Amino acid sequence: MNSTTVSRFLLENKTIIAMAMICSFVIILNACTTDADEGIDAASVCPSEGTNIYGMPNRGTFVDERDGQEYQYTTIGDQVWMAQSLSYEAAGSFCYDSLPENCEKYGRLYGGEYIKQLCPTGWRMPMVSDYKELMVDVDNKRDVLYAGYWENIKDTVNLNECGMALRAGGFAYLNEFREKNQTVSFWTGEIDSNYDNNDYFFTFYVEYGGYMHASNSHWIETMKYYIRCIKE
Repeated sequence: MNSTTVSRFLLENKTIIAMAMICSFVIILNACTTDADEGIDAASVCPSEGTNIYGMPNRGTFVDERDGQEYQYTTIGDQVWMAQSLSYEAAGSFCYDSLPENCEKYGRLYGGEYIKQLCPTGWRMPMVSDYKELMVDVDNKRDVLYAGYWENIKDTVNLNECGMALRAGGFAYLNEFREKNQTVSFWTGEIDSNYDNNDYFFTFYVEYGGYMHASNSHWIETMKYYIRCIKE
């Protein structure tokens, strides 16, 4: 682990220990760097033209009827993902560093019991298995999912061939902002059944050139992460 990953590990476990609850469930999807030069057959895995299993164009836009915001989406394998993180202004959500321009880049940070209900109509919170399927579809070539705002990484490395446009928006611990330009974390819709109060959810953690995995569960009132919805 590098220093960033170690710091992240200590922070998360300090939070969980403080709650006197520890969860050790971790799914490692890929813990080593990937040679971006090997690439994938994007025309086959995530073609920009044609239609998907829902009869929609493989890439396009839709409007969230709640607030009129327009989002891009992309098709990867049989999955249809939002190509931008959710930016719906729900109670308790906020922008990184409380700056509106960061909501435009990264979406909003969310926490709280309502997170599973936040996706627009026709979309849902992805499960851990959805993220695992995504990584299988792209053969663990993470570069094809990345867009800009990754620290010290040349834009040419961020291929974004599949149009997923993952951006390193960091996360928030309580009201402290951390790791922008280095990592990004997303809530999943998967509750950790080890806890009766159902306040712990698994998250999907992305670090450039390193870890991309479903992480041990986090208390939804303490951690603030982004949301990427998947088509129902």
